[in-house]
Amino acid sequence: MRVFPDPLTCSTGRFLPSPNVPKALIRSDIWFPDGNVVLVAGSATFKVHRGQLERHSEVFKDMFLVGRAGVKPSRQGTSLSDKETLNEEGNKIVEGCPTVDIYDCPSDVYHLLVALYDGFYFPKPHARDFSPLSSVLRLSTKYFIEHLRAQCLARLVHDWPTTLADWDRREAAATDINGRYTPRDAYAHPVLAINLALELGIPEVLPSAFYDLSRYGPSRILAGARAPPPVFAAPDPCASRSAEDFLGATRRLQPPGQPQEDGGGKSPMIHLSHDSLIRTLRGRELAQLYISTFLARALEQHPSAACLYSTRAAAASSGGVGVHLGGTSTSTSTSTTASASASASASASRSAHCTESFYFIHLNVLRSVGGIACGRDADPLYTLVQAAEMVERRDFSDGVRTCGLKMCGVCKREWKGEVGRAREEVWGLIPVWFGLRDGGVVEHGTPSVGEMDQDLGDGEMLEDGEDVDVNIDVDELEE
Repeated sequence: MRVFPDPLTCSTGRFLPSPNVPKALIRSDIWFPDGNVVLVAGSATFKVHRGQLERHSEVFKDMFLVGRAGVKPSRQGTSLSDKETLNEEGNKIVEGCPTVDIYDCPSDVYHLLVALYDGFYFPKPHARDFSPLSSVLRLSTKYFIEHLRAQCLARLVHDWPTTLADWDRREAAATDINGRYTPRDAYAHPVLAINLALELGIPEVLPSAFYDLSRYGPSRILAGARAPPPVFAAPDPCASRSAEDFLGATRRLQPPGQPQEDGGGKSPMIHLSHDSLIRTLRGRELAQLYISTFLARALEQHPSAACLYSTRAAAASSGGVGVHLGGTSTSTSTSTTASASASASASASRSAHCTESFYFIHLNVLRSVGGIACGRDADPLYTLVQAAEMVERRDFSDGVRTCGLKMCGVCKREWKGEVGRAREEVWGLIPVWFGLRDGGVVEHGTPSVGEMDQDLGDGEMLEDGEDVDVNIDVDELEE
């Protein structure tokens, strides 16, 4: 799978504080009285145990050996409180402990230390888990803490699966007993997952994350997602990790107690880069085109050649003609011929049931393309599940009573099998639709991505490098 350079995520994500601006250090909740080293991240301090950190990370061990993390020992621009002094080398001493500067976001450091001291557990998946998950994954990758990184990756793949079976399990878990689909309660917004995966080079979660996001309408895709709230009340420049932060721009923070510019006191919005946005919208269009193409092909190939109603109609018709023309039995009467003709007519009438049923499925599935009927926007996998379930449903109405589709058993089995194969095909095409993998040969007569590109029409897609100029009221679009 190819992962393309993304201007949003090519940055290392390091927190670079202003070197000459005095800052008052904030004592965090992670402050052990018997700690022997104070970590300083931005304005936040953490009094911890060297042995605990060295036990899990060789990087921390090397940092403590040199006694610093790549800054000048004079610590210019930092104000000293009455509990802080400088040692002979010019390093700050806080409550008798040496300090070590680390250029990481305070929130990230907090979550990492909580995981190292208290363990890293998620009893029940919830969207709010993404904040500690992303922080721990980011720093466990940086400091080579393998067991925490493995836990984070396992949870990330759980939320953004790599197989169709796991995706179906995920969707079932996001649906309550009343049939209400609430994925954002259990799983983070896909914009956050996409940016994290691109930042840390985790390509395996990108297909399902892009697919999840593409099910939104275009305006909501453009609106982005709210950043997780920072741990500390003081401004945390890394809390948002927005596009501007990754590109090196400085976000202007309001004084404490005043609302932020974007969101009226809420966390800032996180958006996709231009490249990721184009991939999402392009994949969304190709997914929609797949469903309409699949349905048109299904109408051409159904009812089945082995349809029971069609077979019986043909047998009844040939039997009637044989009796009438054979003339081998002198006992054959006009009434017998009439009876056979009536039987053939009835069978032919029943053979139309399968044809009408497939037209019914076609029209109803087209209504759900784009999420108009079911509320799931542009979701081929779910649309195909509905198409297969229609043949067994008994809650349709003919205007007088509820009933099911009058389809023969052979046509039902063949239709379910074809839908199942189509869902597997969709899952395999998702990385291709979103430009994460080159397209190959597509089976089952479905058009290739190149052919679908032609069907989309010239000028209907934004070209690379073209700007997107859209004004959106974020508060109206927010979930």
